[in-house]
Amino acid sequence: MKQNQSRILSLLLALVLALSLAACGAQSDTQADSGAADGTSAPADELDAADAAAEAAGIEDVNDTVEQGEPKTITLTVTYEDGMADEYTIETDAEYLKEAIESTVSLEGTESDYGFTVTAVNGVEADFTAGSNAYWAIYVNGEYGNYSIDAQPVADGDSFGLTYETYAG
Repeated sequence: MKQNQSRILSLLLALVLALSLAACGAQSDTQADSGAADGTSAPADELDAADAAAEAAGIEDVNDTVEQGEPKTITLTVTYEDGMADEYTIETDAEYLKEAIESTVSLEGTESDYGFTVTAVNGVEADFTAGSNAYWAIYVNGEYGNYSIDAQPVADGDSFGLTYETYAG
């Protein structure tokens, strides 16, 4: 019994660490998008030079191709504990996944310094802290997600999954 509690505690600590690393990455991305690390913006001529260099190298500027508020079409698959799934095609101009899907599916969860943790989708609870070892995993284009649902960027054509999973520790 004590060994199981130790394993669960270890998993929770690993989950918190992973979420904190994801939050740090999101914060660094936000700072990089806004200019210098101190929050100031780079001079316009430096930005023009950087854009020209990127263009010469054949690199597209993501900020030029996907603007906030631009219409996007995404797909969402919600896979429940029994393997049954609901699929949705969503038109959105949201920047992040939670905002993009919350008018289509019902989400419950908790806010923390690490983002929004989903505990229930469409009324189906998978709350790891309740002792069930169950959680809602986020998949992005078939890969395990690296961000919380409220920090996961949305781009046109993306495919997302919310999947009921259990940890068999």
